Amino acid sequence: MLCPTGKGRMTEVLHYVAPEAPNTRALVEGGFVRGVVTYLVMDNLKVMPMSTISTITLLNNDNVKDIGALEEKIVYGLDLLQASLECKGTLTSVFLRN
Repeated sequence: MLCPTGKGRMTEVLHYVAPEAPNTRALVEGGFVRGVVTYLVMDNLKVMPMSTISTITLLNNDNVKDIGALEEKIVYGLDLLQASLECKGTLTSVFLRN
């Protein structure tokens, strides 16, 4: 059998080694996060856990007076990927796109 790179013949026999079983504890519990956890995703796509108090502080710091003025927007993963490769303000770029 020839090497896929075309640089010679493959002469050694290799044996398949099955991967270890996944962490069944995580699968049974539904993941690695326990309970309700809120995360903050920054414009540079840094993710960190966020508490209710820090959420309120963030909204106050950004001068959000009316929480009802906030809206939900669905974006596609490929749009986020493309924006992350093109600029540092990924979320701003995607969410404020016309």
